[in-house]
Amino acid sequence: MKDARWRYLWAVCMVALLLYAATTVNAAYTGEGQKNLVLKSGSEGPPNELGTQGAVRFAELMKQRTNGKIQITHYPDSQLGKWQQMLESVKTGSLAIVYTPAGGSEDFYIMLYPYVFRDSDHAAKILQGSIREEWAKRHMEKTGIYIFGGLNAGFQHCIFAKAPVRTPADMKGMKFRVPQDKIFVETFQALGARPTPIPLGELYLALRQGVADGAAGLLDVFINFNMYDVAKYLVLTGHMFQPLWAHMNDQLWQSLTPETKKVWLDTWKEVAAWAEKEGKDREAKNIALWKSKGGVVIEPDVKAFRESTKDVWKKLVTRPEEKETYEKIQAVQ
Repeated sequence: MKDARWRYLWAVCMVALLLYAATTVNAAYTGEGQKNLVLKSGSEGPPNELGTQGAVRFAELMKQRTNGKIQITHYPDSQLGKWQQMLESVKTGSLAIVYTPAGGSEDFYIMLYPYVFRDSDHAAKILQGSIREEWAKRHMEKTGIYIFGGLNAGFQHCIFAKAPVRTPADMKGMKFRVPQDKIFVETFQALGARPTPIPLGELYLALRQGVADGAAGLLDVFINFNMYDVAKYLVLTGHMFQPLWAHMNDQLWQSLTPETKKVWLDTWKEVAAWAEKEGKDREAKNIALWKSKGGVVIEPDVKAFRESTKDVWKKLVTRPEEKETYEKIQAVQ
């Protein structure tokens, strides 16, 4: 009985503490000089995608922490158009934010190069560090778009319909689905495969009919499309990092008060940290699900994959600044 009473008192104290903390966060924000803003953000990802959930989380927290001064409604699933259209809308100011990879910036595109990062920790240091801030400044000056942060949407892996793959040699001559993008073509040519552009929506049928032998992508996407039905082997290559960048209209950013900007960036850092942890948890669950569906999960010779693709970046960079950026990323410890 005594133990139960102590547990009850402890629970009451914790609730009171959390309520006090929440009140303090909101009370700390004065909103002085900040206009009420009702904004829209968009992305191509479905509602259950990590990036979409991060965008929604950010919108909810901003509303709370600015006492309703900043209200953002997020529209996933290409409701506001494809990423190119949404990016153009951000430029003109008709859309506040779009969440999308790369977004046409040469600097940010480099993060998609094969094995540009050692691991998630290395990637996080770039996403939230001074290098990203330098890129964002240059990008803003060129385009009028401020990239205020990025989310770690995970690392891409490979799936194969019939043959297990443990080294690049096992991929030789395979018909491998890629999007129409030079990075993917160069990467999988270097691994000995035959890159074949196929729309994602047609991949399931292509694997089932043998039009493609394999494909690369985020595990979340493979699960959403039930690829375990047509591809037995999941190979954890981790060959490509998948960031999701938050692009914002620069004039809108400049219109925010210094107080609001601070809340904005602090809140984003919190959401990015949440996404980092959530992504790792989700990947573990997805791997378990793949196995439960009868699939085989292979941990390949990643060192061999790295070695085979180590010079791909040299074929992709076109400007001295890009080479400098790549080398800066590699130098981060």
